[in-house]
Amino acid sequence: MANTQKKTIVEKLSGILSSKGHYALIEFDSSSHRALEDLRKELKSVNSTFSVLKNSLFEKAVNQLSQKESKYKQMRDSHFPLVNKTALLTFSGDWYEGLKKYYESTKANELFAFKFGLFDEELYDTVGLNKLATLPGKNQIVAQMIGAMKNPMARATRALTSPMQKLVVILSQKS
Repeated sequence: MANTQKKTIVEKLSGILSSKGHYALIEFDSSSHRALEDLRKELKSVNSTFSVLKNSLFEKAVNQLSQKESKYKQMRDSHFPLVNKTALLTFSGDWYEGLKKYYESTKANELFAFKFGLFDEELYDTVGLNKLATLPGKNQIVAQMIGAMKNPMARATRALTSPMQKLVVILSQKS
């Protein structure tokens, strides 16, 4: 590959990393082309992209960004040099849906694993990303909160109306 092409790829990666605040690096091993394309298709449905990249070019992009921002310096110090095959998982819109979709799609496949990721200006390692992917979504948490608040009110309503209903039943049986 020509040197200018590599520079272009590094600039493109730098742009992606600085513009998208949420992304994860994925390690994959001996995966078939079909499995990668199926994963890409599933992720596309939730506005996420899965791109295979060259470790050295990604490291160069992060090295450039680490001169400007400390989060990239921390990333470089804790996770470099990169080894094995690597892919970049980026998210547009709601990053949680894409992360959850990736996790669910690859849970049974041991060929895919998280390396590290950056979400909401916070750097996560493999364990942190797995925990983040298994958390309930925002909609599910809101539904649980509404259910928890609604349940005591329903019980109180039943407790207050139950004696009246029993009285009506007794009076109707007597007459």
